[in-house]
Amino acid sequence: MSQIQIAERYAKSLIELAQEQNKLVQVSEDVLSLEAVCNHKEFAAMLQSPVINSDKKSAIFKQLFSDKLENLSFQFIQLLISKGRESLIPAICNAFIRQYRTIRKIRIARVLSATVLNDAELDAIKKRFSGWLKPGETMELHQKLDTSLIGGFVFEMGDQNCDASIKRQLEEMKESLYDKSYISLVEKR
Repeated sequence: MSQIQIAERYAKSLIELAQEQNKLVQVSEDVLSLEAVCNHKEFAAMLQSPVINSDKKSAIFKQLFSDKLENLSFQFIQLLISKGRESLIPAICNAFIRQYRTIRKIRIARVLSATVLNDAELDAIKKRFSGWLKPGETMELHQKLDTSLIGGFVFEMGDQNCDASIKRQLEEMKESLYDKSYISLVEKR
């Protein structure tokens, strides 16, 4: 069985446990925090290291997370470490987040802009594109900077996108300036 399949099964088990105990929201917040920590190179190296034994890894997790995580989340991590599956924690976090978003009908959207957008601007963009959502779905909007856009924004959700950037508008103007299709119309007269 591949590591991705194993991670998917562990994530599904954690989701089911969290749902049974009505702690899905708290556990999802814990998993998001844990995923952020797993993105640090040193922490990821510690998880992958065969030199550091499971007792030491367990002690590190206790010191870092014992009072910060929901008990269910903490016990789940301790179980993974005791089974020698700590190297799968980043993959399990990704699988959990993906499954959680599916259950909660959360769609990921991304807005690229030349400058940082404030909350009012982000809310206006969310409102403008809320029609792209199916009934019952919600949008999780992520912002990314791209100074090559000059101004405006590019909105992407799934396979749909809307390019309202100055860069695209300038490219269209450039193309229309070089468009010579009107010449053939004039010559025919």
